[in-house]
Amino acid sequence: MIKTELILLTNNVIFPFQNLQKDPGLKFAQLNKLFATQSVAEHGLGFMINIYEVKDPNDEWGKKLIKKVIFDTGSTNETFLYNMNARAYTLYDIDMILISHWHYDHTGGLYQILEQVENEIPVICHDSAKFERFFRRSFNVKDSDLDGKNRDEIIPLLSTSKIVNQAPIDLNHMDDLNAKVIFTKETLEIFNDGGLKITLSGEIPRIHPEEDFSSFFSLQEGIVKVDKILDDKCLIFEYQENVVLLLGCCHSGIMNTLDYVKNITTKPISHIIGGFHLANATDQRIKTTIDYLNSFQDYDKPIFLFPEQ
Repeated sequence: MIKTELILLTNNVIFPFQNLQKDPGLKFAQLNKLFATQSVAEHGLGFMINIYEVKDPNDEWGKKLIKKVIFDTGSTNETFLYNMNARAYTLYDIDMILISHWHYDHTGGLYQILEQVENEIPVICHDSAKFERFFRRSFNVKDSDLDGKNRDEIIPLLSTSKIVNQAPIDLNHMDDLNAKVIFTKETLEIFNDGGLKITLSGEIPRIHPEEDFSSFFSLQEGIVKVDKILDDKCLIFEYQENVVLLLGCCHSGIMNTLDYVKNITTKPISHIIGGFHLANATDQRIKTTIDYLNSFQDYDKPIFLFPEQ
């Protein structure tokens, strides 16, 4: 038997005294109150995923770890590492690191994690990780202040903190840290054994116009251009009877993402965990999304949503 363990190590908030076991239908979700009390929160997201082979379900100590994966690494204050150490988890046996997309709140702990691992570790990401990215910090910054400019032209916005930037992936540093960087736009099979198949998504087509956006920018071939965040990825856990999705930020949009997953597997999606990126969505978009979630598949059981706080 295969057991999957999803450990949330970076999240925006922490609720140490949630009664998850008492909530209807949530007997499978566990919360260690001691670990939660010792942990700290930060804007960002990061998971550790353990896959075990279990011969005796009643023997908790007899399970064998057969795969250990990190999916996103938290933000720049290194909450991922802090919470990991507080919970006494280890890194020496990590098999690979998966990056949902190259934004600071999902990649902040990457270099520091690699510093603690001696073995060569594959790091899977998208070509867009090579872009320098820009984030607005002032409502006065218009699209025309960025779109089509060269980098020198937007220096005044950077120097006054009206925008902030994120450096692209440092391949020389990654090489020094013994990381094997793999850039891919395609789906990638991470694990397949014992009735569980785990797939990292490729580029997710943007079909639903409600989920299109043009508010992010990056430096591409020396010019600042609109960034559609095509590197946005999700993890697809395909069990014998159902599918569990693990999202990063879901910049692709939840409807686009679910359409994409339905083209990969015909099994029903039972759980969706992670970021939905709907904080600034209009009422109409939220209504459209809810209507979609109520009708996108023929499934007579509840769909459990665990959005990032």
